[in-house]
Amino acid sequence: MAKALLLAPLNNERYYMIYTQLSDDYKYDILADAVYAREVEHFHYDFDRKNFEYLLAKATDNEFAANVAERLNDTRKQMGNVLAIMAALQEQIEDQAAYDAAVVRVTAKREAKEAE
Repeated sequence: MAKALLLAPLNNERYYMIYTQLSDDYKYDILADAVYAREVEHFHYDFDRKNFEYLLAKATDNEFAANVAERLNDTRKQMGNVLAIMAALQEQIEDQAAYDAAVVRVTAKREAKEAE
């Protein structure tokens, strides 16, 4: 890989880490895992969102409705955060074919682990 990463500035100077032992496969495997995790996270938030919307529509108790509305609002905010993170992850995909191959690799590893 041998690519540079800008680290946090220290005393107004820039420091770089040179990756000499990490392969592009490693980068894309980590990226594929991170994207998968965000998809799972968003799925669960969306599942909760639908439930909260249903409960809010059916609520007859004002205190309960206020609680559900607050949780729904928090859930929507978290969904927005996940979408922002997903956009940042997508920006790191410089080679779509390498990323697609990583998705195949990490999916196979995940399925093998689930089969144990």
